[in-house]
Amino acid sequence: MNPLSDPVVIRVAGVPEHFNLPWMLALERRAFVRAGIEVKWRTVPEGTGAMCKLLRAGEVDVAMLVTEGAVRDILNGNPSRILSPYVDSPLTWGVHVGAHTAIKEPAQLKDVPFAISRLNSGSHLAAMAYAQAHGWIPQESDLVVVNDLEGAVERLKGPDPIAFLWEKYTTKHLVDSGAFRRVDEYQAPWPSFVLVASEGILGSNGTDVARLLRVIRDQAKGVMEKKSAPEMIAQRYRMSDEDARDWFSGVRWNLDGKVVEGMLERVASTLQEAGMLPEVKAGSLVERLCAEL
Repeated sequence: MNPLSDPVVIRVAGVPEHFNLPWMLALERRAFVRAGIEVKWRTVPEGTGAMCKLLRAGEVDVAMLVTEGAVRDILNGNPSRILSPYVDSPLTWGVHVGAHTAIKEPAQLKDVPFAISRLNSGSHLAAMAYAQAHGWIPQESDLVVVNDLEGAVERLKGPDPIAFLWEKYTTKHLVDSGAFRRVDEYQAPWPSFVLVASEGILGSNGTDVARLLRVIRDQAKGVMEKKSAPEMIAQRYRMSDEDARDWFSGVRWNLDGKVVEGMLERVASTLQEAGMLPEVKAGSLVERLCAEL
């Protein structure tokens, strides 16, 4: 790239959570600028469902999506492609209710509605997979859209019990304060997040997207090697030092970009069993879902 030319603008979306620390550091350190890229970051508290809509509308170019949400929306026509796994370690969902309710164990959640941030959000898909694993199949009338974590906090204050799945450590301060009760945990057996790009940006600036990936992997590698990373995470994301160390000890950002066919098949199969995806036609899911860079 000509160092005198204007940097390529790439609009990137993500949730305001600890998984996206490498992006925040790269922006603060101007690592993208040095690579000839101007990243316009957009924080989307509503999560994967909202970011899928932004990709469809052409309002963002790249997003960090919960893996099952990305697979489902691309198979349902989102003109985007998976670039790479982003976080290889699985996501641990806390299963929450209002602390004032009488619900104290998973069996009591049968026939209880679920709060979700958006349709096709991580909280929606995780709730359906969690219910399916317990032999329940919630109907659309059992889902209450609350937009984001703040909306869930308000809804769980209500007198009628409602369940809410969200990343365990993001909600732990609410459990510790007595607002939420965590009655269970759920962990899907695949990478928690993938990087997804619109077909538009891939067609016009594929080489720049590949360069962006190299920058973010370099930042992620640095975070994983940094001994003081848990303290940094605790300071930035409302976590205790102990919680930050616990979370950090189990998280692995992806550094090689390899998408495994079997992983995509497990995601699609789980979505089908939960009634979230029609039968997928035969053929390679890697070829149908992923970009070649």
